[in-house]
Amino acid sequence: MVRSFVLLLVLSAGSSLSGQTAYATKSHPQEALRDARALELIRQSLSAMNVVASPSLRTVAIGTVTDSQGNVTPVKVETIGVDRVRHDLGEGDFTSVSNAGDGFLSKKGGKYNLPSWVTKYVRAEHLPALSLMSDYINPNLQVRYLGLEDVNGKPAHHIRVSMLPTDNTPSNIEDLISEFHVYLDKVSLLVVKTKTFEFSPDSLRNRSPINTLFSDYRLQNGALVPFHLIRYVVNQKASETTFTSISLTANVPESDFR
Repeated sequence: MVRSFVLLLVLSAGSSLSGQTAYATKSHPQEALRDARALELIRQSLSAMNVVASPSLRTVAIGTVTDSQGNVTPVKVETIGVDRVRHDLGEGDFTSVSNAGDGFLSKKGGKYNLPSWVTKYVRAEHLPALSLMSDYINPNLQVRYLGLEDVNGKPAHHIRVSMLPTDNTPSNIEDLISEFHVYLDKVSLLVVKTKTFEFSPDSLRNRSPINTLFSDYRLQNGALVPFHLIRYVVNQKASETTFTSISLTANVPESDFR
């Protein structure tokens, strides 16, 4: 469940989904592909969900996760901004933490650091408005419209995003670890599905596709957030998450991410 958690890109103070954010840019051998239609659809979707992706945003979600064998486990997810995410499963059974690109797992009393290709682009999976799509004004974000596809019997816009590197990482490697797909309902423009990739800690070339379906959107503090998620790993249902509460104005301590 590593790819359910963790991630990157610190937004400037005071930025919002509708505001302007300053990004450090770097010249690249290629220019980012930024499809105008896809960018406009993302902008409209973020406006519909109305979750402000700012460094001051602190959230807590509480619920349960049911695995493929029917086992039910309590889950608590905390976030600060978009680059700090903490998952706690059970009563100290499993913890995953991401803090500005550094990440680790804690289970059975052991703590295991994760490589950068696992942690670098992980976001809060349960809040799609904080996904990589929220970085849509970043000039290094590549955005491509792939057409309408069926999601649970309804048409949805399929958009692929990825990042160009801001360091010496080869472009193909950055694209590999940052690849993210989002599906927007044609009518509401809410996120109904995402596709991410779960990476092996041993090799960045070893990854599995993760499809997540979102439903039961509810209004919380003026924003629409999904309370129900179904997660598929390599097209096999792996887990189902049902949240009982999601706070977008939570008191989350910095110490929870260390």
